[in-house]
Amino acid sequence: MYNSIYPNYANAYYGINNRQITRRKDEDKSSQSSNATENNPQEERKSSSNNNQNTHFPNGEKVAIDYTKKRIGIDQVLSDFRNTANAIGAPDNIKSEVASYLTLIENQAQKENPNPQIVQSNLKNASQILDEYITKTLKKPSKVVENWVDALFLQQIDYKSEVLAGAAAQVEAQPIEEPAEEIVEEPEAIQAEAVEEVIVEEQEPPKPQVKSGVYVPEDPQLKRMFIQAKKYAAIDNKEQALYSFQNTMEYAEDIGDIQTCAMINYEEGRLYDDFNQVEDALYCYHQATQQSSDNNLKARAHLSMGKIYDDFVNFAPAVDHFCSAVSFAGEADNQILQTQALTDLAQVHTDRYDKENAIKFMDMSTIVANETNNGKVKGITYSRNAKMSEKLGEKIRALNMYSNSAQSFHTIEDNENLAKNYRSAAEIMLQYGNTAKAKRLLSKAYIAAQQTGNSELKELISQDLATV
Repeated sequence: MYNSIYPNYANAYYGINNRQITRRKDEDKSSQSSNATENNPQEERKSSSNNNQNTHFPNGEKVAIDYTKKRIGIDQVLSDFRNTANAIGAPDNIKSEVASYLTLIENQAQKENPNPQIVQSNLKNASQILDEYITKTLKKPSKVVENWVDALFLQQIDYKSEVLAGAAAQVEAQPIEEPAEEIVEEPEAIQAEAVEEVIVEEQEPPKPQVKSGVYVPEDPQLKRMFIQAKKYAAIDNKEQALYSFQNTMEYAEDIGDIQTCAMINYEEGRLYDDFNQVEDALYCYHQATQQSSDNNLKARAHLSMGKIYDDFVNFAPAVDHFCSAVSFAGEADNQILQTQALTDLAQVHTDRYDKENAIKFMDMSTIVANETNNGKVKGITYSRNAKMSEKLGEKIRALNMYSNSAQSFHTIEDNENLAKNYRSAAEIMLQYGNTAKAKRLLSKAYIAAQQTGNSELKELISQDLATV
């Protein structure tokens, strides 16, 4: 089966395709197109395509996957993916972008139980990058790599890497030998130079990191400019905020602070997002993922892009971005962000009434939420999962979720959310015809609401009690 669906990259990339393809409206006049033509004459392309069939790439390299086997290893897939990038003549910047996703896959593949959804999402993202390059080079739309990946998912894949796991085991098993101390007398000039190098290394400032969305540049002037721009954004002064962010961006570029450039793009994306300028927001979020070396920021940007696509009911890209958010948050060991992204994945599947996948992601989100030991995160996660369970008709499951959520909110004395949880659980009890239980839950809800300043919530619960 795999033989019949494996794409012929030579035909796809070089345009030897009998299907009628519509030309893109916005053609990319990149010089890459002419370079690709010069490096790969048409006759060589046809010869490579026809002679090698599905055993070699256009550049002569042999494919890694044994297409006669029913089961495919992730190591083989990754090898062929890298060879694909070489075969189509992708430049270094494209290969580097693809490599960032393949590295995330490798990290996942080394685990005892790799998550297929995360692996698949990153393969999809990497395939889209290669297809975008092919499209720009040929000035014709291409989905050949993405289609190959989609077909690949229909096969039986071993997501655990044997190669990487074996290498890791070998490293662990290898004894560490202390090198023999060698005394070498150096001239004074060389010793002084070595000391100077050590001092320079010690004085080098640490690279700034994004922690829980809070970032402050190291440079004092850049710090002032960045904070001022954020203040304008906080009061919804859009024009002044964008102007300030652009000035800050120019200064950050001048001093080579790429992390601040990434954070500015993220902040601009949030600003455009708030004003519903979604195309500009998506562009800025994407730029942030490309510039940043901080996985927390990458996760947040992907999470934001996923929410935009979800708002427009664009399922596939929403899932891709949420899965990327899960992956990058995992690399950053940020369980709170992971929980949020997993719950969002449960939500998009719930909205499609895909009960199996929705429940799978709900369960994953609650597991990670409990690992955070954060009462608010646990409470919100259980509450969201309860609402989704209700929508899917899983009322008993919803009641259990509301119960767990109530315990979390009670622990942190979040009385407003506690009251809302009791009220929602009471509604389910009324649907079962258990008015006595519903009334007890509403009474608890009212007591909790009394300890808040939310008079509207108290009035709603009071009305509910009056009708039970």
